[in-house]
Amino acid sequence: MLAGPESGVTATLFTDIRSPMPTTATPGVRFELPALPFERHSLEPALSRAQIDLLYSHYHRHQLTTLNAALAADDPRSLATLAAEGPAHLRPAAAQAWGMTLFWHGLCARPAPPETALEQRVARDIGDWGAFEANWKQRVISAAPGGFSWLGLTPEDTLTLVETPVGELPPGIRPLVAIPLCEEAYRIDFGHDRGAYFSALWSRLNWETVMLLLGLPHERPQAMPPHAE
Repeated sequence: MLAGPESGVTATLFTDIRSPMPTTATPGVRFELPALPFERHSLEPALSRAQIDLLYSHYHRHQLTTLNAALAADDPRSLATLAAEGPAHLRPAAAQAWGMTLFWHGLCARPAPPETALEQRVARDIGDWGAFEANWKQRVISAAPGGFSWLGLTPEDTLTLVETPVGELPPGIRPLVAIPLCEEAYRIDFGHDRGAYFSALWSRLNWETVMLLLGLPHERPQAMPPHAE
């Protein structure tokens, strides 16, 4: 069975997209394109609206259209269930759609810098923050196109980076962040330069969401000193 967002925190953030989802409001449609958690232009200048439109309105929608053409509106299976156990011809679309949903929730128009607790956790499991960025960037550059690069949590409670080919979810980890490697994710803004693509995404990754998924405490703001009389 694929590892997925089973915790209460992840279920709250992603509407428990691994469990059976309610029938959509559109008659005859099992899966609808989820609303983005930001305005399409709000990631500029890192990512253009045109680039977001291509990945969201074309690529992500196409995966769901493929599923809806083959599924009844009241089919109880979730995207992750279809990716793991569904018919072979539907598994790739289900896996890609699931990963895209996680990807959108990992972005933020005005991300806060990583807090100390997250930096310490990354340093413990992967390396210092600069090495973490460089390592992940190189993996994105080197990976085969089409799938995803993931930041995830192992059953041993260790952060790890892993890549999957198109149509597969990462086995044995709980995904925290997904970076799509399909050409639709970067070709308008970056051509074939996946290094520049990663650097742009890095500036918009939502580390607060990662901290929430990991259950890490947020730093308390320091109390202001009393005013002198």
